[in-house]
Amino acid sequence: MTTHATRSPVHGPARPPVTIPFAEYRALAADAAAWRHLAASPHVAELLAEWVEWDRRRTARQTSNAVSAAADWRANAATPTYAELARRRATFARPALTPQQIRARAAASWARVEARSAHAGIRAA
Repeated sequence: MTTHATRSPVHGPARPPVTIPFAEYRALAADAAAWRHLAASPHVAELLAEWVEWDRRRTARQTSNAVSAAADWRANAATPTYAELARRRATFARPALTPQQIRARAAASWARVEARSAHAGIRAA
């Protein structure tokens, strides 16, 4: 046998038969058998699963990078730059408080809380 002819499918439009040399048909059948054997390998299945996961992460990373590049996040979130934060820290609106002043303010704050709690009838634990 020197050629192999295919038949038209049962369902669908009728197509003329395709004729290929028998040696090429055998080579294609052997190649298909090799691929089936390779696809049945657990090692190949594991490699394919790892590749699928790698591709999913690569796609997610590219998508995330594209979204980040498309938006001006500093303008959207009004986030100051590190240089702006350093400038703000370098300027003082008032002089720093001493430890005694800090304790006095904390005591006054707690006194206000206790006064409101007493007025509302709440006892401190």
